[in-house]
Amino acid sequence: MCGRFALATPVHELAAALEAEPLSDLTPFEPSWNVAPQMHVPVVTQVGIEGQDDVPRHVRLMRWGFRPSWAKASNREPINARSETMLEKPMFRAAAQRRRGVLPADGWYEWMTTPQGKTPWYHQRIDGRACLMGVVWDSWTDGHQHLETCALLTQQANEDCRDVHDRMPVIMDHGQVEDWLTRGFLPPTLESGTIGRHPVDRAVNRVGEDHPGLIRPIPRLFDQEYGA
Repeated sequence: MCGRFALATPVHELAAALEAEPLSDLTPFEPSWNVAPQMHVPVVTQVGIEGQDDVPRHVRLMRWGFRPSWAKASNREPINARSETMLEKPMFRAAAQRRRGVLPADGWYEWMTTPQGKTPWYHQRIDGRACLMGVVWDSWTDGHQHLETCALLTQQANEDCRDVHDRMPVIMDHGQVEDWLTRGFLPPTLESGTIGRHPVDRAVNRVGEDHPGLIRPIPRLFDQEYGA
């Protein structure tokens, strides 16, 4: 799964790279090195607020924590969806068919279980490019409140990541975004040698912590023994 990520690169730069209309000035996204569930995140999509499929590619803020249009509000709303079964699960089927998006990130965190306890590891592309993570999203309303929510898609981890966790986000290159947004075609798992990772301070466990130091490597005894 993916439970936290970092996004400090200005969203307007990422939007330009993805040939998408940027966020409105009325809905800015502040840089964060500790984006957590229930926060609003920038999602690139080509589907309008009312479900229109003929709108230009653009960025909207959506809450991370999926609530389908037909569901009641709950405190157990999923943040991840397995890409292998998204079209089989009633929770995600309609969204996967009609409301797809891409969430850009600088990198993401996973936790490895070690004799010293659970240690967070930060993952990022070795080439320095943004991690373009696939999402599904939906619109929900109770007649008074309108809410758009999303879930990150996950897949089996590749060789770069599986020592830390057996799942990883679905990550695509710029040239694969169009196929996902318009046709629902997901790319294959990333080749090994694409993702770098390193252990970071457990301060990232605290949602209130948010600063560049969260992604800095920390030295650990016996790192080689645990897959560094």
